[in-house]
Amino acid sequence: MSTSRIALPNPLRAFLARGARSGMVSGFLLVAILTLVGKMVAFAKDAVVAAKMGTGDDLDAFMLVFGFFSFAATVLAGGLPESFVPAYAELRERRGLRRADRLGVQCAVWHFATLLVCGLLILFAAPTLVSWATHGFEPQKQALAVGLVRSLMPFMLCFGLSYHFSAWLRVGKTFLLATSTPMLVPLGIVTALLLAGDKVHAGTLVAGTVWGSAAHMLVLLIAVLRRLPRSRRWWRVTLRHTEPGFGTILRNGLPFLIGGVAFGSASVVDQTMAAWLTAGSVAVLSYADKLCAIVLAVTAGPAADVLFPHFVELVAKRDWAGLRKRLLASAGIIMSLALPMTLFLCLMAPWIVRVLFERGAFGPQDTQRVAEVLRFAAFQIPFYILGTVAARVVVSLQASRFMLVTSLCALVLNASLNGIFMYRLGAAGIALSTVIVHFLSATAACVMCLVLIRRKEAE
Repeated sequence: MSTSRIALPNPLRAFLARGARSGMVSGFLLVAILTLVGKMVAFAKDAVVAAKMGTGDDLDAFMLVFGFFSFAATVLAGGLPESFVPAYAELRERRGLRRADRLGVQCAVWHFATLLVCGLLILFAAPTLVSWATHGFEPQKQALAVGLVRSLMPFMLCFGLSYHFSAWLRVGKTFLLATSTPMLVPLGIVTALLLAGDKVHAGTLVAGTVWGSAAHMLVLLIAVLRRLPRSRRWWRVTLRHTEPGFGTILRNGLPFLIGGVAFGSASVVDQTMAAWLTAGSVAVLSYADKLCAIVLAVTAGPAADVLFPHFVELVAKRDWAGLRKRLLASAGIIMSLALPMTLFLCLMAPWIVRVLFERGAFGPQDTQRVAEVLRFAAFQIPFYILGTVAARVVVSLQASRFMLVTSLCALVLNASLNGIFMYRLGAAGIALSTVIVHFLSATAACVMCLVLIRRKEAE
C-alpha cells in the first residue's frame, strides 16, 4: 500500500502539525480545562444536593422550573447573540473596533429589554404553565413549582445577559473570564446549602442560584465595560444613533430565536414528559444529563466557543477553502476524543453514578435508575459534538432558514419519539429519542455546511 493512501487528510495533518503553536489549539485547551474545572465544581454541588435532597419532591420541582428558565434564557440569548457575532466580526473587519463595540452596546440594551418583557409574561402565565407542564404532580407540588417560577425570575435575566456578554468577549478571543465565571452559579448554590445546614429546601436552591447568577453577570459586565471607551461623546453617539448593521441583526435574529425555541425546547419537552412517569423521573433524567455534560464540557463546549470566532473571521475574509479545512480538521480531532469517553460512560455507568452520587438520601435504587438512563444518553455525545461544530459554520454563514427548519423538525421528532419509547423504557426511552434526534440533526448540519461552502466558492 502506498504512503499516500495511509496518510492523514491534509486539513487534519496540517492541524496536528501546528499543535500547541496554534492559537486555536491553545484556546481550545484553555477553554476545555476551565470548563472541566467548572463542571467539577458543578458536580460537587450536585453531590451536596443529592446527599441532602435525594430525588424528593422539592428537588423534582426545582429541577423542572430551573430547566425551564435555563431553556428560556438560552433561547432568548441565542437569537440576538447568534446573529450578533458574525455581524460584529464583519463590522470590525471593515469599519474598526469602535464601530463594532457600538453595535455590541446597542444589542445588549435590546437584549435586556427582550429578557425583561418575556420575564414579565412568564410571571403572569406561571400558574397556567405549571399546571400544563406538571399534570403528573400533586397539587402541593404544583403550588411549590409556581412559587419557584416567580422566585427564579432574576436568574433568567442575569443568565441571559451573561450569555450575551460571554459571546461578546469570545468574539474578541477573550476566553478566560467567559469560560471561568459560570462556576459562580454552582458555587453560590453550594454556599447556600452549607449555610442552611440541615434546613435545606427548594428556597435554599433558589437563593444560591440567584446570587450566583448575579455575580456571574456582574463580573462579565465589568470586563466588557473595561474594553469600551470612556468618552461621553462615544456613549452619546452610541445611544442615539443606531448602527446600520443593527437592523440586519434583528432580521437574522428572529429565525435564530424561533429555531432556538424549537431545538432548545428538547430539554424542556424531555423533563415535562418525564414528569408524566413515576415519581423522581425528572431528577433521574437530570442526573444522567449532568453526567453526559462532563464529556460535552471538554469537547462540544470548548469547540463551539473557540472555533466560532475563527469561523466568522474566515467568512468575513471570504476564505472558503480555509473554512472547509478548519471544519473538517476540528470535527475529526474532537470526535476522536469524544468516542472513548462515550464508551467509558456507557460501560461504567453504575460505578460512576455510585461514586458521584450514592450517599445520604441518594440510595442504591436511585443509582440503578440513573445508570440505566445514562447508558442510553451517553450515545448522544458524538452526534451532539459533530452537530455543534457544523452548526457554528452554518451560523457563521447566516443560514437562518436552515437553522429554523432543522430546529422545528427536531422538536416534532423529539416529542414523537419520546411518546413512542417512554412508556416502554421509562426515562431511558426519553434518552434514546434524544440520541436519534442528535444523529439526524448532525447529519443534516454537516451536509448543509458543505453545500453552503461549495456555493460560496462557486460565486
